[in-house]
Amino acid sequence: MDQIQETDQLQKLKSVTPLFILMLLAALMSLVSLPATAASPWLIATPDETAYAGAPIMLEVVRPVAQEGWPRTLKLRMVRNGRAHEVEITAIETISPEDTRRTYRGLLPANLSGLVRVDLAEAESNRLVLVVSTPDPIERMQAPGVADTASTKASSGIDNTFFSADEPALAANEPMYFVLGDRGGLNARFQFSFKYRIFDPDSYPVAWFSPLSGLNFAYTQTSIWDLGADSAPFRDTSYRPSFFWQGATFGKGLMPDLLRAGYEHESNGKDNESSRSLNMLFVQPIWRTEFSDGRALVFSPKLVNYIDKVGNSDIQRYRGYVDWNLRYGRDDSWLLATQLRHGTGGYASAQLDLSYPLRKPLFASTGGFVHLQLFRGYGESLLDYNTGQDTQIRLGFSIVR
Repeated sequence: MDQIQETDQLQKLKSVTPLFILMLLAALMSLVSLPATAASPWLIATPDETAYAGAPIMLEVVRPVAQEGWPRTLKLRMVRNGRAHEVEITAIETISPEDTRRTYRGLLPANLSGLVRVDLAEAESNRLVLVVSTPDPIERMQAPGVADTASTKASSGIDNTFFSADEPALAANEPMYFVLGDRGGLNARFQFSFKYRIFDPDSYPVAWFSPLSGLNFAYTQTSIWDLGADSAPFRDTSYRPSFFWQGATFGKGLMPDLLRAGYEHESNGKDNESSRSLNMLFVQPIWRTEFSDGRALVFSPKLVNYIDKVGNSDIQRYRGYVDWNLRYGRDDSWLLATQLRHGTGGYASAQLDLSYPLRKPLFASTGGFVHLQLFRGYGESLLDYNTGQDTQIRLGFSIVR
């Protein structure tokens, strides 16, 4: 009986095996034929698997062999929880048509966070998985952004920041430069400035009351030096110590990204009729806008309230109550900064600073730059707050801009 059952099973196996083999061969042939008909995909890669919402992202892109030329822009598809976002990325460097690899840059959506799947939206490509975090407002003020703390340094070695989230306790404050010009004789203008964070973020006072981490002391000194005059005297020097709080805000809607508020003293150290002195309270909101090409626009008006004026009781007629400050550019290229003042008496002044890097930055916003400065109007120095002048052009260098 067992022999008969075994014979029946063998007969069934023999009848099934040829069909099974044919199906297996057909499946293998179809799999082998797929690469011959499919187009070679684009390849995308990031220097790091992490990114930040609302910050730029850098990608290295390798084009297929069959692709001729490079598009100026590509579109990324970013999928989170089944919801897709499209981000345009732009080529940031000039290469030869034969090169198969190119760097692109784009700006991540501000409302995107978590584990995100990334590929090209309009072409076949590999797929990346990124961890997108939400930075705090100070981190968002970096240029090109917190994402570039890893990605930009890895690709270009440049740390682009207007405001650094991890700056040391002692850091640069306002621009530091030395520029030369000729207005009735050779003259120079130079400025140095620093700030000191009073409490360490890990200190006991900050643990007890966290806003103390934003307290800073700053000192800025600006001098005009008449090099062409006998004995080359300093015409005037402004000394500006200040004590202020700096902190991040919500940065949404009309809210600024960063806020400074505090007390500032300014005087020229002279006596008698040449003495000038001011004591002021100030508030300085700071807004920053990023563009896809890596440039940034920073708007930081400084609003002042004079609480004491010695030797210049009518200075508001020439300086006004607001310093209108604008910066536009990027730290690895041209950067334009302007300061406009308009007094209540109709008097005004304008200062323009244009700079370009001569070397890679040493630290955040610190390096070596060729620096062109133009000034026109009233109050280039505190001594001459009510004296107007024609356009003064000076050229030199800066180490902080």
